[in-house]
Amino acid sequence: MIRLAFERLKHRKLITVIILIAFISIFSLIPVGLEQSKTSTATVLNSIEEHGRGSYDLLVRPPDSRTRIEQKMGIVEENYIGDSSGGISVDEWNDMKDHPDIDVAAPVASLGYFRGQTFSIEFPVLDEPTKFTYQFYTSNGLTDYPLESKQSIMYFDKVKPGQINYLKTKKSGGSSAAMMTIMPENYNLLVAIDPVSESKLTGIDFSDLDNEAKGPFLNNILESHGNPPIMKVLQRDDLNIPIYLDLEVEQFALDIDYFKDLLALQDDQWFMTASEDKRSEAFQEIEQIPPQHSESLKVDLSDFQKPFDGTALLLNEDLEPELTDRSMTDLETSIYYTSSKIDYENLDNIPGVRIETPGSPPSYKEIEQKGVSMMESSLESKELPFITHQTGSFSPETKQQDALVSSPLGIYGDMEATSEDGTTLTPTTEPGSFIPSPASGITDLENAEMVKGEKPIDAIRVKIAGISSYNEAAQDKIENVATELLQKGYEVDVVAGSSYQNMELNVEGIGKVTESWTTLGVAQTLTDTWNFMNLITTLLLGIFSVLWLTIRFTLESHSLVQENETLSIIGWKKSKIMSRNLMEQYIVTTIAFLVSLIILNVLKTEPNMYWTAGALWGSSLLISFIVLNSKEKPHARTEKYKRLASLFYYKKLFIAMMLIACMSLLLIAIQTAALGDAFFKSSETTLGQFISDQTFWFQLIVTILVGYMSVVSFSESLNTLFRERKQEFEMYHVIGWTKGEILKYIFKEALVWFLLASFIGALIAVMILSRLAISGFWILIGLSIAFTVIAVILCIILYTQRKKLTLYQ
Repeated sequence: MIRLAFERLKHRKLITVIILIAFISIFSLIPVGLEQSKTSTATVLNSIEEHGRGSYDLLVRPPDSRTRIEQKMGIVEENYIGDSSGGISVDEWNDMKDHPDIDVAAPVASLGYFRGQTFSIEFPVLDEPTKFTYQFYTSNGLTDYPLESKQSIMYFDKVKPGQINYLKTKKSGGSSAAMMTIMPENYNLLVAIDPVSESKLTGIDFSDLDNEAKGPFLNNILESHGNPPIMKVLQRDDLNIPIYLDLEVEQFALDIDYFKDLLALQDDQWFMTASEDKRSEAFQEIEQIPPQHSESLKVDLSDFQKPFDGTALLLNEDLEPELTDRSMTDLETSIYYTSSKIDYENLDNIPGVRIETPGSPPSYKEIEQKGVSMMESSLESKELPFITHQTGSFSPETKQQDALVSSPLGIYGDMEATSEDGTTLTPTTEPGSFIPSPASGITDLENAEMVKGEKPIDAIRVKIAGISSYNEAAQDKIENVATELLQKGYEVDVVAGSSYQNMELNVEGIGKVTESWTTLGVAQTLTDTWNFMNLITTLLLGIFSVLWLTIRFTLESHSLVQENETLSIIGWKKSKIMSRNLMEQYIVTTIAFLVSLIILNVLKTEPNMYWTAGALWGSSLLISFIVLNSKEKPHARTEKYKRLASLFYYKKLFIAMMLIACMSLLLIAIQTAALGDAFFKSSETTLGQFISDQTFWFQLIVTILVGYMSVVSFSESLNTLFRERKQEFEMYHVIGWTKGEILKYIFKEALVWFLLASFIGALIAVMILSRLAISGFWILIGLSIAFTVIAVILCIILYTQRKKLTLYQ
């Protein structure tokens, strides 16, 4: 019996080789595909465990504190705490930090935009009478915004040491010894923290908050204004205020005695003692005189100006800024501003930011002035609420070492955004920028209560105790604490497993802007996504293998009908015929199985993949036994088919072919669409992009394997179909059909069953993919790729039949 089986296989060399290739592919490549899928999932889980946890785990905020964009898109701005209005008390924070499962609970409160000390800039004394026309401006990186109108200082001469004659269009301080003007005011975000817990969470040194508040003018201000509280502030030492000076320098040859007469001054009188009308008249006179030399330049003062402790500057004779000890100062620090959070528009597309108040620069938030000025305190007997005083600095790590995971602390993030042309945008000196500013200054919670009342805290960053890596147990523990805090009425977000995401905004007056935001809980989403990919890959390959084996043996059973009848006529018993047929299939499948074991060994697959191959081999033996032993009912056709006679006559073969086409299209469409959608969603964040890069080749191999198995099964089934119809094609030739007519008939017939199978497969694929929330774009891509692959295979195989048809003529 074995010899007969081998002889038949030897006689059908080409068919045997094709079948062997198909079985070897099934027994070896499906285990490889499953291993690659599991490997990619393991890579995802390992990556998340290693990179998924940042500096804290939970973000706890007051009820109803989520903005619309957070609720809609599940993302937060890097500096999300700014412009918050509080809602958690210090007592509530104390209760939270005593929780046994909480390692660190670091509170933070946004107080508003405050001023620090503002110093002067001194203009140089040159050899000739010189007019300095100047204007301060700030910039967001793309647009320059004047901060005041143009002013002028006109230097005439140096009367004697310690006295020079000059005129200013704006009488704002100064002395006869120097030509100065106060730098423009600026406002910077101040937040309050608990230094102990914040230092434990971030590693930042806040010890300068313990320094004594002292300064040359501080005691005088305290005594003259009723000793208001001192709000000690640490300024961030790596931030500078974007301030620039637009300067025009004109030198003249002037008759100074003429201008003394014009100003109605005596020889020893200082020019600035002249009346305002006379000074104005003098400037009008100078405007009529052509300068001997003029120069325009822009001076960048940003590197010299800190948020809460300005620096006195002078312009040297080369018109370059330098530090100086001789200065004027403005200590007005008791007025501050609060602003609303940006109400982003068009959240279903690209979020938009509108200008709330036009100006120079414009404001994208609603601004409210608070506090009491020193003038109000003096003239109206109002009590100064506080005096801010800078006692030191702090230096945060502005870039996290792990660029994959984001733990947005809400107050330290880089304040950069990028315009559509690649220009880096930054906040300006005014409150109300669309860019979420980091904290320029830090103070303590006692001052937060003084400014905001009993519930000043806007957020508490919580780090859970007893977690060494971000695994499933850690995630469960984090979720349990989050649930407890939710039940107490807080708004709780799981920040562990978050990652950076580029956020595109449409900013009024600027256009498209890209910022770095944080997607909350992306690690859990990635885990679910890739677990789903592993599950769907396993199911698809398993269903595919069983269906392919069933159809393969069904087609083989059909091809054996005539041989079985011939053997029965010459006296073979039915059991002997069945034994021969089974023996042949057992030999083919066993040889394929042994070859697949060699392939798996060469590929160094995991040991359990050998068991997978063995299970497929055992399934093939069982399915072949069931299918080859099934009885086929004889054709009982009593009337002719009106249309598509061949399709109805060979309906069993065509049903098998349609199942193969349907399943192949279904497999390729689902795998391609699911893979593309998973990679697209993953690549939106840095952690997801990293994981996508790590698993790309694994998933690509699985997708190629699915496509290859579909190609093998589909082509082998088509060849089986045409072998069965060889006599039919010969008959068409005998009755006078040309080769072209036969081909036209075959293509028309194939178009019918192929389109029907494709429609059914596409319909099932759409239902499955829609149920799994795959985007419509990737569903369309998956269906297009699958239909193209199957259609190309069909056309190639049909085209090859032309050679066979020439044998019939």
